[in-house]
Amino acid sequence: MKFSRLTKEQFEELSDEFALFLASNAIDSYKWKKIKTTSVDLTDKILDLFSDTVWNKVLSKVNYLNNISSSHIFLFKCNKNSIDSIVIKSNDNQIDFKKSETHSFFLKNLNSEKIEAFRAVKKLNKKEQKKEIHTLIRNGSEISDGELYEMYCKRLS
Repeated sequence: MKFSRLTKEQFEELSDEFALFLASNAIDSYKWKKIKTTSVDLTDKILDLFSDTVWNKVLSKVNYLNNISSSHIFLFKCNKNSIDSIVIKSNDNQIDFKKSETHSFFLKNLNSEKIEAFRAVKKLNKKEQKKEIHTLIRNGSEISDGELYEMYCKRLS
């Protein structure tokens, strides 16, 4: 297994896609019920294969990720051979990055001692990049439209 197994809720949300996946592998509902009751190993293998298929498709479409906590903002842009990151750290307990007004404070006070900003680039091949994106998502990052990344990128340039 390349990634992680989907949760029960995710399998439920993707039940139609899973049924098509089974059908494309010549497994009808009767055969699937039989596999589930007679072979735990085969059941696990099929669930893992479907999970990897879904993750592969999702991860190949990710362009931006955000991970925002009260004291940090982690913004990622996924390029062809790298992941660019912007990290913004608060040195002031009064600043809460989960509040939208904090973003405007930062943009207006770029040189403030209350906030630090860092940029980095991590070079990766396609396979490594998918694993890295998966890890970022598993660690709390969310797929985004890139608006925050581009806003901060422009301001930090």
